[in-house]
Amino acid sequence: MIETDRFYRSWHNGRLTGFTVSYKETDLWIGVDVFNKSMLDVTYDFVVKLREEIESFIDINPAFLTSFEPLNLHDNPNMPEVVDEMLVTSTVASVGPMAAVAGAIAQEVGKFLLDKFHCKEVIVENGGDIFIKNTEPITTAIYAGNSPLSGKIGLEIPPGVHGVCTSSGTVGHSFSFGKADAVTIVCDSASISDAFATAYCNKVKGEEDIEKVLKSGLNEYVQTIVIVYKDKVGIAGKHKIKLIEESSS
Repeated sequence: MIETDRFYRSWHNGRLTGFTVSYKETDLWIGVDVFNKSMLDVTYDFVVKLREEIESFIDINPAFLTSFEPLNLHDNPNMPEVVDEMLVTSTVASVGPMAAVAGAIAQEVGKFLLDKFHCKEVIVENGGDIFIKNTEPITTAIYAGNSPLSGKIGLEIPPGVHGVCTSSGTVGHSFSFGKADAVTIVCDSASISDAFATAYCNKVKGEEDIEKVLKSGLNEYVQTIVIVYKDKVGIAGKHKIKLIEESSS
């Protein structure tokens, strides 16, 4: 990816065996509790399949790629699961479907590994958007670009299935209407988390917007919000924030 060498991937503490899978713009770091070499090729093939499904749908429905608003395209026959997930979750968060693409792919890959290889713990990170299935608590560090808080704070994530996704108005190539260094959202779904991270990051154009988003942002889907804007941080929700000296996932 053009925006970073993703050095933050070295922050993990070695609890899981990690490997990477890259295809076009999709660049995954995957951690599993049970690893075998066949995962590399099988996971790569699955990522290619997901990408081809998304790209084929875009060929037929170009607005899926460009729209900043939800699209009502659910009547299409033979809808791929990953595409349907993006349409549904983007509608929930009132953003365009591609706002959920990284989280949706991470989620589909995570579910695939859990099912095919019977892993008990899986982490799939896709450009800062993370699917997590964990049996022991973990801490996810928040990368916030040039903010002095970048890598210094994290969230304690209890056992379960989670989506922990981050959007930024100052880091990366993805379009954002906002100016936050990081808006991190925790949901039960990585796809929904990704969509809401985009939606809420769009709303943070200045320090005065932090409190507004925190007050209105929690809902039946969004469990926790963390907003980093320069040297300021705001948090609302159920997960505990943690100060960390050396970041690990």
